[in-house]
Amino acid sequence: MAKAMEIVTSGDVQKQFGRYSDEAMIRPVGVTKNGHLRFVMVPVDEYQRLRRRERIAGSLDDLSEEMIEAIRTVEPGPKSEEAEARLGTA
Repeated sequence: MAKAMEIVTSGDVQKQFGRYSDEAMIRPVGVTKNGHLRFVMVPVDEYQRLRRRERIAGSLDDLSEEMIEAIRTVEPGPKSEEAEARLGTA
């Protein structure tokens, strides 16, 4: 089970940066300023994992007519029947 985020003030982080940077390696540390959560400290590997999960969505309006036609006319590759047979979807 993930550990709950610790919430601290920006002043506390400024005074005890080493402590809270170490704590952020164990669980997220939320940093507030004037009573409002401003940012969260997490290990760099967690940040990179989150970045990899980002997705950019688009709409049909973003595609050219050529791209839309290519999508409409695409045919399954020669190995697709074999894969579908293994999956039981054929």
